[in-house]
Amino acid sequence: MDKFDKIANSFLKEYGPVISSSAEEIQAIVKSSGSFGDFMRSLQGKTIQDILDAASFARLYSMNKHGMTGAAYDSKNPDVLLNKFLTNLSDFVNKDVSKIRSGAAETDEFKKKYDYESHLEREKERKDLFMQVMKEKDPEKKAKLRQKAHAFRNNSEYADARQKLYDKEDKLVDQFHNSKIQPGQFVNDGSDEYKELEKMFNTLLSLRKIEDQEQFLTKDQQKAITVAQTLATNAAKSGVVGFRKDPQK
Repeated sequence: MDKFDKIANSFLKEYGPVISSSAEEIQAIVKSSGSFGDFMRSLQGKTIQDILDAASFARLYSMNKHGMTGAAYDSKNPDVLLNKFLTNLSDFVNKDVSKIRSGAAETDEFKKKYDYESHLEREKERKDLFMQVMKEKDPEKKAKLRQKAHAFRNNSEYADARQKLYDKEDKLVDQFHNSKIQPGQFVNDGSDEYKELEKMFNTLLSLRKIEDQEQFLTKDQQKAITVAQTLATNAAKSGVVGFRKDPQK
């Protein structure tokens, strides 16, 4: 089991096929201090679709657990942060899909080549039919008009060429999503997106380590830590010497 599977499974095992139910394995990855670079390298051999699916499961998990409450936006909660992390990660690894979705059908060149004006005329016919359906009062006539409107197809040259283009791009996107991630495919490119991912990853591991440590504290120890944290926070707010804010926050 690699780093990606362990982290994802620790939060997402309630949905879909479980990768592993071993609590020891989950704790081991939480305790490890591996770098974000190690994590990204662990994606090798997976597909982009795997990452997209993991992000979908994370959103489903968060939505079912927190609903539309304020807790769903609490980034100090590990599973909420993982949801955001995997969503951003899926956007990062999927960014090249825009190179496949060419948008050529919206260009003037494409429209001119495939007689876009005739296409617009057919679209006007379709809209006029639906307007007639809305205005017709007689139930029998209305039913016939509705049937005719739903059967209407814009079979213009432009519509046909556009659909062929979309079908071709759909196949390329499917190939892109299901191809295995290669070594060096996703590395530090200096982008803000990569930096944000690394920041979220490190925060996520820190939160999981704290959560893991607290499992081994007695109730009295946990209470003592809570009191100490409250005193420190109050002292910092009141300007007491000796308490300083974390320079990283």
